[in-house]
Order: sequence, then structure tokens, then C-alpha cells
Amino acid sequence: MTKTIAIVGTLDTKFEEMGYIRDFIEQRGHNALIVDGGILGNPPYQPQITRKEIAQAAGTTMEAIIAFGDEGKAIAKMTEGASKIVLDLYSQGKVDAVVSVGGSMGTSLCLAVMRALPVGLPKLMVSTIAFSPLVSGADVASDQWMAQAPVDLWGLNTINKSILKSAAAAIVGMAEVYEEIVPEKPMIGVTTRGILRYLDWIKPMLEERGYEVVVSPSCGMVGGGSFEKLISQGLFTAVMDLCTAEILEETSGGSLSAGPDRLEMAGKMGLPQIVSTGCMEYWHWPGPAGTIPKWRKTHLHNPLVLCVKATTEEMIVAARRMAEKLNRAKGPVTVLFPRGGFGAFDKPGCIFHDPEGHQALLETLKKNVKSGINIIELDMHIDDQAFAEKVVSVFDNMMKKLPRG
Repeated sequence: MTKTIAIVGTLDTKFEEMGYIRDFIEQRGHNALIVDGGILGNPPYQPQITRKEIAQAAGTTMEAIIAFGDEGKAIAKMTEGASKIVLDLYSQGKVDAVVSVGGSMGTSLCLAVMRALPVGLPKLMVSTIAFSPLVSGADVASDQWMAQAPVDLWGLNTINKSILKSAAAAIVGMAEVYEEIVPEKPMIGVTTRGILRYLDWIKPMLEERGYEVVVSPSCGMVGGGSFEKLISQGLFTAVMDLCTAEILEETSGGSLSAGPDRLEMAGKMGLPQIVSTGCMEYWHWPGPAGTIPKWRKTHLHNPLVLCVKATTEEMIVAARRMAEKLNRAKGPVTVLFPRGGFGAFDKPGCIFHDPEGHQALLETLKKNVKSGINIIELDMHIDDQAFAEKVVSVFDNMMKKLPRG
């Protein structure tokens, strides 16, 4: 079956590379749809989506964009228009995959286009800055493939043709197998981290009840950020947001923040939520170990993961933020609070065990959540089997109370 693959980029600087990918796609029997986000000069060949159309989608004209005399403002407007156009093409069923090539300007534009698209649609970016400090997890769509160009994209040569051919072959393969994500069973989204064990019990119990369990790691934009995106696509029947540590990361300046919108989408959509405090006792230091103040308790989980104990005040601030978010929820919310500890490092005798911090967080939640949000205190650790059983019991009762149909 013939597929349509959008090639997004800037024909003023990357026309050879985009044309090379186009030719490969068409040679494989598929349709290539070039979206030109370029600004200066005239395109060397006619794209399917012109820069004039992109400017119009952004509510302006190419003449006005060029008149900015500022490349930052210009690319921002082109990004706005390109994102709208490609998303509209997807909504009309006219695009089966998206591939892009770019330097810093093209990468900036194309990453934004891909972030606007739903999870599941194939996305691949070939960039000269793919794995440089200029690109963060917040810049990249959660299911996007990134390819680092080994040399500059300044016309074709033997080396970059190799990476472009691989990218073209990859996106063709992705497009050929692409199917829109449609749940086969009611799906429940659950957050966790690898050091937590409650899913060992929760997952099989939910599966016995006929649900499919989708697990999201609470590890920043590619974790909780993706979780929020999946919720927004209407894929979940309910959520068990049991590891909300990204709220603490956000308020404390940790490296695993999932952005300011974390813990909000389920509430906006009115989904049933069971929320807990998994890993809310520590956050991840964003810099080298030598920059951590000496007074802080730390734990090196592995060479990539450096944990610092949250202070009582940091836990209080995070609890206030959590309460603010939960108070806006349109659906039922139950908070389960495991007084025995929030994670593997938070048990009696462990480095981050902090009953005083637990109590401060609990009191802050109770003080700040609105009536109607039930907080259940549990004299157990979050990794106890009894906690998992309580989660599922609360879930069962919550689902029974929902209106049928």
C-alpha cells in the first residue's frame, strides 16, 4: 500500500539533502510530500507545501517575515505555520510519517513540528546537533527517532549520503508498518521508577480484570512528559500516578523535571486518578557531583544517576504544587499516602529515610487539597504488597462509581 511521507526542512539550505530523501522514497513506490520552511531565496524545485502557505498558516506573509530582519523571529513564525500545516495533514489522514533534515535552524523548526504530532506517528530527524547540548529532552517528541549527522549537511557527499539513505530507508519502513494507536482493551496508565516494585502486583491484578497496563517511567520529559501526552490523546481509561517525583524535580530544579504541566492532563480530561508519592524523597542533581553542597545527603545510583535527598522545605513546596494541580481536576481523585516510605532509598536504616519529611509533606497536602479529594494514610511502605492491593481496591471502587456508558 502506497504511503505518504512528509519531508520537512528548509529548501534554502537543505534542498539537496531533502531531494535525496525524496528520490529514495519515490523509488520505493511511496509519495514524498516536501514541506518547505525556508525563508530566503527561491526554492530550486517546487515543494508540495510552499513557504508562502506556511507563512499564511502563521497568519502572516513571507514579505512580512523577511522584513523582520531577525532570523529568530522569522524561524519562530515559520515554525508556527509548519506545525499547523503538518498537524492538519495528519488529521486529514494525508501523512503516514515525517522525516526531517537540518542544522540548528532546521532542527529547531522540525522538532517543534514533530512535538505537535501524536504519539505513534513515525518521526525521524537527521540533524547536525542531534546529540549536542543544544537539544534537550524537552525539545524532542517522546517517540521520535534522532539521527546524528556525522558531517555537516552542506550538500551531498559520500559520507552524508550514507546517513541520509539510512534515514530514508528507516522512515519508509516505519511508514509501511504504521497504524494509528487504538486500544484493544481499556488501558490504565501507571507511573513508576525502576527501583519501585508495586507493579509486580498491580499489573497482573489489573490484567486479570481485563485491562491493559501501560507503564511510564517518571524520568522527565521522556517519562512524565510522554505520560501527559498519551493522556491527552484519550488513550487511557484511568491513571495510577503513583510516582509523582517529577513534581519535586520541577520545584527543586532537578534534572528530571517533566515540565510545568505534569500531573494536569488527567484532571483536565476528568479521568479517574489514584495518586501517590513514589520517590518524592529525592531528586536528581543537574550538574557534576563536585557542585553538590557538602551538607546534602547523596546517593550514586549508577554513573548516570546522582540522587540528592530533598529537604523538608523542598518536600513542602512540592506538596503545595501537587495540591494546586489536583484541585483543578474535573474527575475523581484519591491520594494514597504510604507513611512507611516512598521508595527503595526511603526505608528504615536507608540513607534517605525521612519520617519528618513524610509528615511535613502529608500535612501540607491535607491543608491544601480541596474537599472531595480523599487522602488515605497507609501504615506501610510503597513497595509492600499491601500497598499494591490497596491501590487496586481503591481503583475497583472508583470505577464502580463511574456513570455507565
